[in-house]
Amino acid sequence: MKRSIIMFGMILLSLSLWAQSEIRIEAELGAAFSGYNDVRSPNKDNGSPLLSFTDELETDPGFSSRLLLHYKPHPRHQITLLAAPLTLKPSGTLKNTIEYEGVTFNAGEEIEAEYRFDSYRLGYRYFFPKRLFVLKSLGVAAKIRDAEILLKSGDKRSTKTNTGFVPLLNVNMGYPIMDELELVLEAEGLGSPYGRAEDVYLGLDFSINHKLNMRAGYRLLEGGSDNDEVYTFAAIHYATLGFSVKL
Repeated sequence: MKRSIIMFGMILLSLSLWAQSEIRIEAELGAAFSGYNDVRSPNKDNGSPLLSFTDELETDPGFSSRLLLHYKPHPRHQITLLAAPLTLKPSGTLKNTIEYEGVTFNAGEEIEAEYRFDSYRLGYRYFFPKRLFVLKSLGVAAKIRDAEILLKSGDKRSTKTNTGFVPLLNVNMGYPIMDELELVLEAEGLGSPYGRAEDVYLGLDFSINHKLNMRAGYRLLEGGSDNDEVYTFAAIHYATLGFSVKL
């Protein structure tokens, strides 16, 4: 009898937690524009100048996308999974001779490059029961970056790949303009002596109903690393349009 009461209580608790939980899918599409984007690899004992994908080569805008899954087991706690692939394809004529990953590319050569930076994150946010002025939540995230920078010219080809873990802190702020419209600032980032990572979004969120939201805004992805293996720092600007659906 006692075991039956305990099991019944656990079932009621599970149903209660499920009733409070919230799952939301968010998608963001847009265009990605290069700010600065400089690379040298290897970085140590390499007399080559930095190769700029924006000053020396030309980088056309690229298509950007990101997909997020938000899970709220409780109104104050949120767990998020994010996938954000990005590929840009600079090209042009080299002004200087460079050595990249053991391959020499001479001044005057036509270069085709590929800059790939795919980001995957597991994040947590704590939502305050009442806003602290405009502050809505604080949290942390674990980021896995899967990056590759490829150079090729004729039959010459050289690439540098890197997969690594980056811890991040995040903050979410909002200023209500009207009942359905809110100005939102979201930021994730962290720095160290060896590099930094920043992801900042500023935009407008429009609530269509209690299940569907639309948003439009500007995003900045900035950062890189400076170590013996590689020097790479980039700033990517995004014009974005997105939506989220509560299941």
